Amino acid sequence: MISKPVPLYSAPLRKRCPVCGFTSYSAEGIHPQCAAEQADAERLAEYKRSPKPVEPKSTSGLHAWQRLCRKCKAVVHVRKTICQCGQILTATKRD
Repeated sequence: MISKPVPLYSAPLRKRCPVCGFTSYSAEGIHPQCAAEQADAERLAEYKRSPKPVEPKSTSGLHAWQRLCRKCKAVVHVRKTICQCGQILTATKRD
């Protein structure tokens, strides 16, 4: 069995990144992406703690494909032109 050759000169130990633990070859001893992650950690934690904005619910309760008959207040499909009560429904732009 052949063994690996012994190095002639001992290599200096490289600094390890304090964030990820892998060998870092940068001058500061920390990977640039790890430094950015470490700097953003406080900001991200504050963002996650902040309350989420609540979207206001529709007061009408109708879907986009529904509308109310003016006469009998029944919920009718948008494409219907005449309600069951006989009211003629006109095409109106929905806000």
